[in-house]
Amino acid sequence: MSDRHHDHRPRNYGRENTFRAFIALDIEDNARHELSRLASLLKEQCNGSYPSSDMYHMTVAFLGDITIPQAEALTRVLEEVADKYDSFVLKLCRLGYFAQPESATVFCSTERDNTLISLAQDVYRAAWDVRIPFDDKPFRAHITLGRRVDLSTIRLNSIEVNHVPFTVKGLTLYKSTLRPSGPIYEAINTISF
Repeated sequence: MSDRHHDHRPRNYGRENTFRAFIALDIEDNARHELSRLASLLKEQCNGSYPSSDMYHMTVAFLGDITIPQAEALTRVLEEVADKYDSFVLKLCRLGYFAQPESATVFCSTERDNTLISLAQDVYRAAWDVRIPFDDKPFRAHITLGRRVDLSTIRLNSIEVNHVPFTVKGLTLYKSTLRPSGPIYEAINTISF
């Protein structure tokens, strides 16, 4: 296995035997700025909880609680997945939401991309290969901008999204720690294409 994949940051799994985890794509600054602009427009008009822009990412697979040995096994199979891909470009597309308009999760989607869909399928297979049960809802490319957002006074399609491109350069395994003020995300391992 090639050494080019690891970013070699020290792994900080914490003291616990398990941790809440997900696999995601990181967002480059050019797209992060546009996402932050969109979130600011929403925040001016809609009550809700809006994460800071440094927390923006695109979740590929939410894993739930995993053990340290599972994380290490998963990293190895994700390296094999990464070997199949080169960096590719996605473009921000439009705003949308999940749940009810009075308490919605608002997101920005990206344009449909076959490489991204193939990557998501390979990531799902990798999690199955190391026997990690995970949320296997069909993959939907989106970047969350706000949670519990009240959309009753706004039409999302009235907000124009600049179709900013950004390059996907790898996969990141994140640890998610839930706090009363909101989740804290910590990159455990980044695997480059």
